[in-house]
Amino acid sequence: MKRPIPFFSVLLPVAIAFFPLFSPSHLEASSRQVRVGLETGVFSGRIESNSAIRVSAASGGSFSPGAGANVESVPGGILVNGKQVSLPAEFESPQGFLRWNGKPYRGNLRLVSHQKGFSVVNVLDVESYLRGVLKIEVNPEWPIEALKAQAVIARTYALRQVGRHGSEGFDICATTHCQAYRGMAAEDPKLDRAIAETRGIVVLYGSGLAQTYYFADGAGWTADVSSVWGGGIPYLTCRPEPVSYETPHSHWRASLTQEALQKIMNALRHPVGAILEIRALQRDTGKRVTLLEVRGTSGNATVKAHSFRMAAGSNLIRSTLFEVSPAHGSTFFNPPEKPAPEPAMPTGAMREDPLVVLTRQGAFTSDELMDMLLHPEKKTDYLKKALSKGDTKAAVSFPAPVSSAPFSATVPSAFEFQGKGWGHGVGLSQWGAKALAEKGWKFEAILGHYFPGTTLREIP
Repeated sequence: MKRPIPFFSVLLPVAIAFFPLFSPSHLEASSRQVRVGLETGVFSGRIESNSAIRVSAASGGSFSPGAGANVESVPGGILVNGKQVSLPAEFESPQGFLRWNGKPYRGNLRLVSHQKGFSVVNVLDVESYLRGVLKIEVNPEWPIEALKAQAVIARTYALRQVGRHGSEGFDICATTHCQAYRGMAAEDPKLDRAIAETRGIVVLYGSGLAQTYYFADGAGWTADVSSVWGGGIPYLTCRPEPVSYETPHSHWRASLTQEALQKIMNALRHPVGAILEIRALQRDTGKRVTLLEVRGTSGNATVKAHSFRMAAGSNLIRSTLFEVSPAHGSTFFNPPEKPAPEPAMPTGAMREDPLVVLTRQGAFTSDELMDMLLHPEKKTDYLKKALSKGDTKAAVSFPAPVSSAPFSATVPSAFEFQGKGWGHGVGLSQWGAKALAEKGWKFEAILGHYFPGTTLREIP
């Protein structure tokens, strides 16, 4: 059946019309196969089965090592129970499943060359593959329509990624770089039902597979793909979620020290010295930060908020829907309105604190800044020393003693982030899909909301 499936009313039970009743004892497999890289750079391991294993070598011919095989890398191939075999080599168990180092997998295991060792690849149909994916991504206790939506986008994502690791001898890896996959260890009866009742269904845009990105919690809005990875995709835009919901990720807090922030900016190739200020330069319609301005003692930089988040750690800065403030409490995120013009000042006079100006000009070393941070009473001495050098870039007057305010007001020791949601924000919000399913939405309508303008189709 290859006809498009429209996004009907959220109450229309489309799945009943298109799918056979689910039988836990039988999952019909799609003809589409995927090659999943389980491990790379391996030198030895063990393959077992509950029945006789058959090994087929690249050089031709096959043999059975019994129900278990010790595998060892050697020049020119591998040893299987002491018998030399050229690579790639295919291991299959016609009457059962295979275990690699004790972990069970459906389909076949293929060993392919990788540098001086080999890679372990699980070759199986895409429906069986999904059985090892969904439990890593969603809670089996969630509403079935949310699980069906996850099955469809995970299937679409996997098939679109076919060949991503082609140069390494497989299609997709078993990590979150592609999709987390755990084989039979991750299977669950309710998730099996969601896979069976959506068998072969994928999301299309035009005649091609759609980009079905997903993430944990949108906190009310999705993000435009252009602000995250660049480019523009019509169905991956900034959209409000239809219902509000609370999750364990609805609110989060994180702190980044001065040292951590400087490492982040260095990693982004925008070193700015000690961080003086961080503020949102641009936000999208859903209030996610898209551009950050970071002001430091040796310069300023504008960086993408998504890039900043990834450099800081996506489990620490959980989303770009955040506010930020110095650790001592005053925030720079909502700058005050432009002040009224000040009276003219004599040439050479300065409206700013001389200490701030000299810090910006790099007049102090990192050790001096830290000494002033720990001993505010030394600021006046350091200021006089800097002025006596006469090599500053601007004329600075020294009309009065420096304020005794804590130096941390100039160079905060850390910055606090307070945010909502979790994930990059592009595509489907998993907690949002759960909330919609709880309101009675069918999986077709859920996908229609998160990927507007797409269609569903069942493929062989």
